[in-house]
Amino acid sequence: MLLLTRRGIATFFLLVALLLAGCEEDVVAILGTDQPYTLWGVLNPLADTQFVRVFPIEGTLNPGTPEPLNAQFVSTDLETGEEHLWRDSVIVDDRGLVGHVFYAPFQVEYMHTYHLRITGQEEQSSSAEVEVPVRTTLTLGEPDTTQSVLLPGYVLNNPPHLVRSELTFRVAYNTGFTDGGCPIYNFGQFIVPYDDRIRPREDGWWFIVNLREVHNFVETVALEDPSYLPQYGITLGSIRFDTIVANEGWDPPGGIFDPNVLVQPGTMRNVENGFGFVGAGYRLSRTWTLLERVVELSGFRADYEMC
Repeated sequence: MLLLTRRGIATFFLLVALLLAGCEEDVVAILGTDQPYTLWGVLNPLADTQFVRVFPIEGTLNPGTPEPLNAQFVSTDLETGEEHLWRDSVIVDDRGLVGHVFYAPFQVEYMHTYHLRITGQEEQSSSAEVEVPVRTTLTLGEPDTTQSVLLPGYVLNNPPHLVRSELTFRVAYNTGFTDGGCPIYNFGQFIVPYDDRIRPREDGWWFIVNLREVHNFVETVALEDPSYLPQYGITLGSIRFDTIVANEGWDPPGGIFDPNVLVQPGTMRNVENGFGFVGAGYRLSRTWTLLERVVELSGFRADYEMC
């Protein structure tokens, strides 16, 4: 019987660090199979150690024993032939449930394909092949100020997928003054999902930020604060773009990372003679401080009034 959890798998797909979380709450079982293992993991070219969660498929429901699995886990770089023997790190939660996270201290290479195989004591094995996506470049183009303030952004080198793309705007506005006449600021940030606003193009992906629309939205929120002094405006500190660059197989049904769907056996499966999914990807992030004239054209202030 296989133990998987909705919360554990949801965390796997949503963590920007791209690491697996432990086995948690609701149990999902797979019965009537002679396949030996389920694998869940992400190969990350920015990490110096790789991790894959392994679930042995057993005939009965039990919490497991706190010893390493009697199994050999080997990865092979199909471009170079380099092999690594992975070790089992045993995790026991506060309920006594045992988990197995195999790891190996090495860095995977961009655009290399890796074959992963775990073999048990009865020579039963499960395996997966994973291609690491291309290394990318994230940049902003020249702003278009002819009608509004439009910022074009580009993720170049044509990565296969971008997952959980979002923009973060850091802002501040004046809410009063100290006894000495120094302004008091309320600092905050606004996070805007961008998965439905980013588009593929021939050499990568692109998105447009309408900075004037952002200002109008932030101002609407600020006006709900009775302490906000609108005559002093809102300062834009910076904007940041975050995304996860993912490999070709990392493509959920309908393009939606719904844990209630992903928890079902066989969804996004690439494991041979087993269950689960091993992907490859990494976090891409960049922060920009915009030119003063661009910020002010959008309606924001470009700096703070300090004492």
